[in-house]
Parts: sequence; structure tokens; C-alpha cells
Amino acid sequence: MKRKKTLEFCLKNHQRKIKIDDAKIKRHIENKISLFSPPPYCIEIAIVSNKRIRALNKQFLKKNTETDVLSFKLSRDHGVIVISAETAAENGIRFGTTLENEIIYLIIHGYLHLKNYTDYSEKERTKMFKIQDKMFNEVIQNRSTEKKDEKKH
Repeated sequence: MKRKKTLEFCLKNHQRKIKIDDAKIKRHIENKISLFSPPPYCIEIAIVSNKRIRALNKQFLKKNTETDVLSFKLSRDHGVIVISAETAAENGIRFGTTLENEIIYLIIHGYLHLKNYTDYSEKERTKMFKIQDKMFNEVIQNRSTEKKDEKKH
């Protein structure tokens, strides 16, 4: 009997300006890994500075500006999601959420791009964000349960 391949996330924080609890982010994503169906089977997540994401955006998309998230499908089985820590922190303040929640939201957004969802038209954007919000709420629901458990101890 063939063993079913599962999705693996690898998160690396490549910047030092913004303090991020990357272990907490990994834990929450891994607790809801069933929401993320492969392919790809391996997703690398890089948390970088605004300077770095701007350079990547310019190099690959010809846009000389910072952005919150970029996704790169390297092959059917392997993808990379790049997130700007500074932009995620700004978005967290703007949307009234924690930095870790915003990064989870951006990971989901990047994952959907790796699954070939696009957000170029209003129709595509509406469809993609509906799925993104549903997945995010599932992960956050899990986080709420964990906080209740922490209070019991």
C-alpha cells in the first residue's frame, strides 16, 4: 500500500527588525495542516525585510515597490512564499490583528497562489479571499481553543 504524501512547511525568519514568534506560527499551521492539500508537497516560507521583498518584486514582477507576500511555484511539488515582516506588522495594526495572525493570513494567501488561484480580477479576488478567509478562520478557531487551554494551566 502506497503511503500518502503530506504537505511540509518550512518557515525561516531572515530578518531581525521585527520580533516574530515563528514557533507559534508553525505550530498553528501544523495543527491545521489538513486544510492545506498537496501539491505542492514542500512549501518554504521566508520572512524577509521590506528591502528584500522589494528587490524580489522588482526582479521577478518588474514592480519597484514593497508588497506583503510573493509566491513562487518552483515545480509541481515545491513552492516558496516570501513575506515582508514590516508590511505584515503594518497590516496587523491596520486590520487590528496580531503580527502572527497577519503572517498566517499571508501564508494562506501565498498557498492559494501556489494552488493556481489568482486575484487579478474582482471575480477572482472575491473567490480567492472567500477561501482564504474560511481557511484563516479555521486556523484562528484552533488558536482560540489553545488560549482557553493555556488559561486552565
